[in-house]
Amino acid sequence: AQRGVHATFFVIGENVEGNEPLIQRIAGEGHQIGLHTYHHKVLAELSASDFYAEVDDLRTTLTALVGREDFMLRPPYGMMNAATQDRAAAPIILWSVDPEDWSDRDTARQVSVILDKVQDGDIILLHDIYSASVDTALQVVDALMAQGYHFVTVEELFAIRGRTPERGAVYRRLTPD
Repeated sequence: AQRGVHATFFVIGENVEGNEPLIQRIAGEGHQIGLHTYHHKVLAELSASDFYAEVDDLRTTLTALVGREDFMLRPPYGMMNAATQDRAAAPIILWSVDPEDWSDRDTARQVSVILDKVQDGDIILLHDIYSASVDTALQVVDALMAQGYHFVTVEELFAIRGRTPERGAVYRRLTPD
């Protein structure tokens, strides 16, 4: 919001309780909300019933909050298998640039990794639970906007590229044709 750009937030269900107004505000400001499971479990290790509980319970919760049902899914840790793809009932969004912000709180390092690797159509992974990552995001937005980049949600990126996301398909980037 400080830079007037939109982002995609993949939400963990157990963090929604008590943060409902925040989720609604995020969606209301034009950001995209996505599924990141209810308890941040590795989907590839779950039975079908446990998988659906992790994904569908969150989908139901978010639908009630933001009034839509068509969410994209980011599996925790990016770990998935064929069953994950078959059960997803959503496009699966991974990433093409990961500064591994969970491993330290070194904003300068994170910014450097992103700026060294990023290309048009990349999906950058950051975690909003770390203040250093928020600082990283602000610096990256400033630097890349100065280079002519535009920031959009994953849905907007699909629209810009003229592509339709498919259920169960895995996407890491959407480069220009």
